[in-house]
Amino acid sequence: MWGYFFKPHPMKKLISLTVVLVFLTSCQAIMKKMYGIKDPDIENERTIKKAATKYKLDPANIVTVTSDAFLKELSGKSIPDVAVFDSNGNYIEYRVTDTSCNAGLFKFIPELNLKGNYNKTGLTNLQAELAKFRDINGNVLKATEGSDFYLLIYWTVWTGKLNKDHVKIWEDLAVNNKNCKIKALTVNLDIQEYWGKSKCDSILNNLNKKK
Repeated sequence: MWGYFFKPHPMKKLISLTVVLVFLTSCQAIMKKMYGIKDPDIENERTIKKAATKYKLDPANIVTVTSDAFLKELSGKSIPDVAVFDSNGNYIEYRVTDTSCNAGLFKFIPELNLKGNYNKTGLTNLQAELAKFRDINGNVLKATEGSDFYLLIYWTVWTGKLNKDHVKIWEDLAVNNKNCKIKALTVNLDIQEYWGKSKCDSILNNLNKKK
């Protein structure tokens, strides 16, 4: 009997669900505006460096991804995020669990040291990752300098203020770690103008179909 009186009416349930969906949609729009998040676009050296300057990222550390690797790289990662490697190029998993978010990096990066015991999963290696990258103009990367650890910090122009709230902080934490030498590369995962118009248009169409 009491269950009957407290059971939501079907129409009320529908109205409640509609209100929630509208609220979530509105919040998403507000969050996008607040953080300057936009749809992915075609970027080039000028626009990427402009964004890097805005968020005070080191322009000397910026690399881009090849067109062939772009979709896989973009779909397989949260943005922004970081991949960590040791001096031998072994991949280090910083997440404690599969469901852990990238917030753990704010503590993990400054605590990196040569005596640490890290989870080396064999999922990938630094050489394999660097093979997917080019410099900001599309040229093959030069050999990286020797370091105790390497960070690949993934970012995009379209993620806006998150680059300042995450990428900039992670980059600074790497520079300021006095326990070891860390080389950080900020990997831009935007669509690159140097890929050529037909390739860029094809990828944009592919992304639009997934919306």
